[in-house]
Amino acid sequence: MEGNKTETSGAERSEEIIYTSVKFSQPPPIHANDGLKHKGPCSQSSLVCRLTVGVLSVLLLVQGVMLVVLHMSDSCLRCPELWVGYGDSCYFFSKERKDWNSSQESCAAESAHLLVISNTQEMNLFKRIPREQSWIGLRNTTHSGWVWADSSGLSEIKVISNSPVQHCGVLMNGVFQASSCSVSMQWICEKSLK
Repeated sequence: MEGNKTETSGAERSEEIIYTSVKFSQPPPIHANDGLKHKGPCSQSSLVCRLTVGVLSVLLLVQGVMLVVLHMSDSCLRCPELWVGYGDSCYFFSKERKDWNSSQESCAAESAHLLVISNTQEMNLFKRIPREQSWIGLRNTTHSGWVWADSSGLSEIKVISNSPVQHCGVLMNGVFQASSCSVSMQWICEKSLK
């Protein structure tokens, strides 16, 4: 049995168009705080917590800095009372008189030694200090000549000597002189701040 065939042409098919209506909903407005999660009243306490932690951190930092500064000022190296500081050294100018050996012992009792002039700046300092004769850490040994109390040699400075029995060094108005070690006179002690 043959049925009726209905032929539809391509032109008829193109007329069948289906229309669909699409409705878009309104997008939510964009806010600057969209990245933050809000949990109602907790968001304000979170801000307070952050501010409190920040303030406490700054206060702890300031306190730590103050402790370091106070510790450093307590440990700053200072010259003992009645001593004078210059550069990295402290100097003591005695008022009493002793022989060279006793003067050296007095300095040693203060963890110091008789003055050793180790550079031009120090020499220039003592040239400007008007003072009567004072023992310094300079001694004439038979085998080494003039040496300082720290065993260093005397460089480019001459010692004025009037007698072969003068073996100890004296500083008088910036000039090195020799004297008998048994003479009593004032002395100058030196100690390092380091």
